[in-house]
Amino acid sequence: MITSKKDAFSLVEITLAIGVASFCLLTVLALFPTAQRTIQNASEQTAAVNIASEIVSDLRATLKTIPASAQTSPRFSLAVPAAGGAATQQTIYFADGMSPILPPDTPAAGASPTPRYRATVFLSAPVSATSRSSTVGRVLVTWPALADPVPASTPAKYNGALEVLVALDRN
Repeated sequence: MITSKKDAFSLVEITLAIGVASFCLLTVLALFPTAQRTIQNASEQTAAVNIASEIVSDLRATLKTIPASAQTSPRFSLAVPAAGGAATQQTIYFADGMSPILPPDTPAAGASPTPRYRATVFLSAPVSATSRSSTVGRVLVTWPALADPVPASTPAKYNGALEVLVALDRN
């Protein structure tokens, strides 16, 4: 007599395997929102770093004058104070790209396209033209821009921020 034994999985084994696989799949799917938030934060921080880098480069490209006098930067028209001058605070609004959407210190309400980033530039001039000190400042990039739409105020209601310190040799 010939008997054949067939190897196969039982219904209980298949049910357990599907249960384990679905639990693993559910765990992996639960990680997607966290990964998406991480990617969004990384892209916003990258854009903020690029904006701050462009502003610092623009400030450093501002020509020196002898004797030192107030100047404006070539790309963003930011005022760089002269030696002995008053400290300045200027605000520029940016959309998703690198170009500003408004001139410095223009309110963001009603701007088209809608601004995404706000860059606030604080600059302090050297005490005197005869001293060998630099113009120091900081660039604060915050988002979303419309959380603080008034350029004269220091940003306080933002979700993300990046701050860069800068020293300019203007003497």
